[in-house]
Amino acid sequence: VAVVLAAVAAGLLFWRCSSRETKNAAPAAQTKNAGTVGSAVTPRREDPRKLQRASIAGTVTDKATKRPLAGAQICADGWSHDTPSDVFKDPTCVVADDKGVYKIENLLSANYVVSAAAKTYRPASYEHPNKKHKQSFLLAPGEAKQGIDIALDPGGVEITGTVSDISGGPVANAHVRASGGRWGGGTSNPPTETDAQGKYSLWVRPGGVRVTAGADGYANASEMGDAPGKIDLLLTPESSLTGTVVDAKSGEPIEGARVSVQSSGFGWDRESDRSDAQGKFRVHGLTPGRFVAEATTERGYGRTEGSTLVGLGQHVEGVVVRVHPALKIQGKVMIKGDKPAVCEDGFAWFRDEENNRWASGRTDPDGTITAEGVVPGTYTVQAGCRGYAAAKEKFDPIVMKDKDLVGIVWEVEAGATIKGRVLSKRGEPIADVDVNARTTGGGLRDQQRWVSDESKLDGSYELEGLRAATYLIEPSAKSAVSPREGFKVDAPAGKIVEKDLILDDGGKIEGVVVDEQGKPVEGVKINANSIENDWNFRWDSGSKSDVAGKFVIDGLRPGEYRVIASKGWFETLRKPGTTDDEQHPGEKAVVKSSETTKVRLVIEAQSGSIKGVVVDADGKPVSDAYLSAARESDAAGAQQSNVSATRDWDWGEEKPTLTNVDGTFTIPRLSPGKYTVRAYRKGGGEAVQEHVAVGSTTRLQIKHTGSIAGIAKREGGAPEEITVTLADLKTGFNRDERFYKTGGKFTIHDLPKGHFHLTVSTDGGSKKIELDLAEGEAKTGVEITLDSLVTLTGRVVEMGTQKPVPGMRVFAQLATGGGFTISWGGDTDNDNISDELGKFTVKRVPRGQIAVQGMAKEWKNSDYTWF
Repeated sequence: VAVVLAAVAAGLLFWRCSSRETKNAAPAAQTKNAGTVGSAVTPRREDPRKLQRASIAGTVTDKATKRPLAGAQICADGWSHDTPSDVFKDPTCVVADDKGVYKIENLLSANYVVSAAAKTYRPASYEHPNKKHKQSFLLAPGEAKQGIDIALDPGGVEITGTVSDISGGPVANAHVRASGGRWGGGTSNPPTETDAQGKYSLWVRPGGVRVTAGADGYANASEMGDAPGKIDLLLTPESSLTGTVVDAKSGEPIEGARVSVQSSGFGWDRESDRSDAQGKFRVHGLTPGRFVAEATTERGYGRTEGSTLVGLGQHVEGVVVRVHPALKIQGKVMIKGDKPAVCEDGFAWFRDEENNRWASGRTDPDGTITAEGVVPGTYTVQAGCRGYAAAKEKFDPIVMKDKDLVGIVWEVEAGATIKGRVLSKRGEPIADVDVNARTTGGGLRDQQRWVSDESKLDGSYELEGLRAATYLIEPSAKSAVSPREGFKVDAPAGKIVEKDLILDDGGKIEGVVVDEQGKPVEGVKINANSIENDWNFRWDSGSKSDVAGKFVIDGLRPGEYRVIASKGWFETLRKPGTTDDEQHPGEKAVVKSSETTKVRLVIEAQSGSIKGVVVDADGKPVSDAYLSAARESDAAGAQQSNVSATRDWDWGEEKPTLTNVDGTFTIPRLSPGKYTVRAYRKGGGEAVQEHVAVGSTTRLQIKHTGSIAGIAKREGGAPEEITVTLADLKTGFNRDERFYKTGGKFTIHDLPKGHFHLTVSTDGGSKKIELDLAEGEAKTGVEITLDSLVTLTGRVVEMGTQKPVPGMRVFAQLATGGGFTISWGGDTDNDNISDELGKFTVKRVPRGQIAVQGMAKEWKNSDYTWF
């Protein structure tokens, strides 16, 4: 059913889902003030590297037979808030003796997770015998911890592959490890090493897996895939960033600051260090791109002004992080009862919604949670304890002004539990099923909570620490399917509810992808898209063709599908002789329960290439440029340029093309047609050539980059922190930069020429302007007076009948050029969800032409989807 919005704005919106969060927080009970904003310098904590070393010992056995597993590999992964991330970059590993006994010595005092693996077995990590799912433990200085025993289940499968550098050569002695689950959130395997040819082998559990490789002199790389199978990885020569942490007022160096260096845009790179006596820090293992350095002390916070460009294999020095006075939050999670107890594994994190700023707490052995370097503001709190529910629906926000807040208590209590087994229709247990549950029903604006578990070999699962509510359970299995409506379960407060989840038999698609000559096509993505277009979306509903062109897609719900081959996120691979006007690419397939449907995909040959050379503004070869090519549409009336599709949205699915020392390049494996080709240095400088035919040679020149500098002003004084967003709608270029305590001043470096939409936003204010930047221009003097944000109210009604539509989550932002925010557009009161009259309120909306969009809160059980 179509939906229209009765509000003071309309347009299109680029929407992104917000991060899925578990709402396990309780109201703050006791709060004490302590201290004022003072020096940014922090007293030093004890460095574990200077303390007595410790050890861990135990046995590894076969869970079924209890016999020792001689030769099993055991690894201890450590981490500590008080050391650079590089200290624990690699685990410490040993091999079990003939009796399955092991001992890992010379360990730092830190938190550890111990895992074990053996050929033909499923890897596993040590779990505390009296605490479900608790794998980590603290190792004290000089402690000789015993009894860290691990029992392995049979049923492991093998992953093989190669590790190469981006030029194609093998990387010997690289460390390779796998983590269970599509996103790597499950058990981590002990690592293995590649041989002289870069080959490796790992034994893992069946299903989705994330494989990570690293080696000296290279940045880590990860790939997702399925086990058993073959997963190859490419390593990039590492880059590094070196700088100094200083006190913003005195300019004196700060020792002991925790420095975090992370990608300024979308990316996974994040490394940390501790500043030395001269305030110096260095992080390495970075891939090329733009990076931001943040420094925190007990009562100090600072970040670099904007981002810094780090090139391929480049070692950048001279970065300065100025630390300003900040505050500290400290508290504990308490378990309610006749004898209240501290939750030793409590957690808390804090969000300033107006500034989209986060702070996280460190949990000490006594359960004390401390967040350091917190900037003044109003923060919502997420706090909890594994296995327990929040004592109340939500809590009062924490207001940080000029004093620390200590002695805070967040109360939790025994929650409800839903437990049972995941079974087939024949009563067989199904292992490794993601059992996902969320609250459903209740008030329109009630908080939604999410919880999950993974079924064990016997099919058992347990969802614990639940607040009283009705939960919709939606299992996700590799070879079976949940009923379309899922499983609704009422969980009364403090009760244990038994619920077995009976899954239907799924169907399977097996096939082969070949070109018009009948030659198998390797390495293309194959997806089965439901023609019904239902909401049963799965990240792992696709496959990749192997060297023989074969693919398998399992666990499909019976129905009609269209099977499509593609490259990356954008390019659908067509049938020979067709154009983009083709309404139905791929092949239609009918999937039946417990049956295998055969499909043969014939696509255009991937044998084409584009050659060329990349030079700089002076005509000299560029030896560190990346190349990206996107096929231009040949559909009638379509815009032929496709530069936006050359942006980095493939998440590394394709092997990157780099220039050689002389600037030459070859982009291989292309379909017939014309392409938009982009050459770029990651994070700065690019060149675009459109309408390049396959088989031709082209020349791309990366011109001098420019910069934009200015100041943002508003009534009442300079903004404390601003976010500057740049977007060129024609080329798809965009950049976000943040500036803290600069008096509203900003400079954006390394920009190509273009027509930019520049948006400055801060707490309570925003403004967008448009400007042009010429090649190599250093534009200065840009002044922006911020407008105050507004509150948008309106109604969601059904098209035609005009009757109210309740339960639609509404959000709003600038229609063009303002970037996008990963937010639902509301506060924790959820008043951006339409009520019984269809009314909604969206806060903190920028002035100007905005776009409004909405999505049903109960998206799978609503008559409406989105608008």
